[in-house]
Amino acid sequence: MKRIIFVLAAVILLSGQSHGRVIADSTDVYLITCAPGTESYSIYGHTALRIVIRGQDFDMAYNWGIFDFSTPNFTYRFAKGRLDYMLGAYSYERFVNEYISEGRSVWSQQVNLTSAEKERLFVLINENLKPENIKYRYDFFFDNCATRVRDILAASATDTVVFPEKERRERLSFRELIDPLQKVLPWLDFGADMLLGLQADRKATTADEMFLPLFLKENLASSSIIHDGISEPLLGDVMTVADFPASPVRKLRTLMPQIVFYAMLLFVIMVTFVLGWPLLGRFTDIILYIVYSFIAVIFVFTNFFSEHDALHFNLMILGINPLIPVLLVYILIQRQAVYLSRIALSMSVLWIPASLIAGQGINPALIPLVLIIMVRLFRHCEFGKTL
Repeated sequence: MKRIIFVLAAVILLSGQSHGRVIADSTDVYLITCAPGTESYSIYGHTALRIVIRGQDFDMAYNWGIFDFSTPNFTYRFAKGRLDYMLGAYSYERFVNEYISEGRSVWSQQVNLTSAEKERLFVLINENLKPENIKYRYDFFFDNCATRVRDILAASATDTVVFPEKERRERLSFRELIDPLQKVLPWLDFGADMLLGLQADRKATTADEMFLPLFLKENLASSSIIHDGISEPLLGDVMTVADFPASPVRKLRTLMPQIVFYAMLLFVIMVTFVLGWPLLGRFTDIILYIVYSFIAVIFVFTNFFSEHDALHFNLMILGINPLIPVLLVYILIQRQAVYLSRIALSMSVLWIPASLIAGQGINPALIPLVLIIMVRLFRHCEFGKTL
């Protein structure tokens, strides 16, 4: 892949040096938008730039969404916020056929750039393709394949690109923007809502919304570019390259996390208040406290050590709090920790009111998830007994 990238970079750079305005006059630039897929990495859609030089065998896609699953410590680097993406350049035919083979719709919109602006675009793309610049530190909300296209088009303008404005009451939060797209994978939707902090609940501006390819397509279509003091549309009409029906989202499937956790909650309530079997209660404690200790450690990591700002200030750290791993030790050595259990339970009780006051979104499946551990914490609080 890298070898192809560097060869293509040289082609554009030399063309610009040799022919300058002639090449730009013969060039068409298109915004390419791909519909969401059904895999975890594709549910948000995709964006690329297409550059066509008429009269030459040059029809290339520029894609800022290249990443490598074989990167050492891929999961850790992603969670830590240190995963690098890169710009890829390859034939448009190869690019679009990949999405057609996945049954995903593709749309094209011509970008209204002057010859001088196209030359500027060439320079910026070639700068991006240099070995020292080809990689960039990925940020889901603020620096991804879509925002890179937004920014490079704005930077190519000789005057100004004007984005449409929305009144504050019409704006959605980042969490609200991604939720509809995540419904196709309800467990991913649940996991994202569990890990995202208060940063994801702030209202997104029109420019912010463009981190999602479909919003980039719509918002740029409503944007204008200034040419010689005259405001013109930035994009031309939408042309459908490939059209496939969107996959229906089944309601029962979207409810699956809630069904699973409410079933678990019912089981834990039975064990705690109905059956009264000490051995079953101890076995339940060991399993639950191990699992919830792992989750609590994840919240500590994402809140305080991850470089993803969107994961910080996550109030779920109250619902499943850092005292649970400490209580696990007491469970394993079969010692009571009544006061510690009461503190942990009090923190869990505070989670919902604190989230409502602060404005953090709550996935419905998170409520039974927290109630499960609260029931067992309550069991160890020894309320009504003399200590």
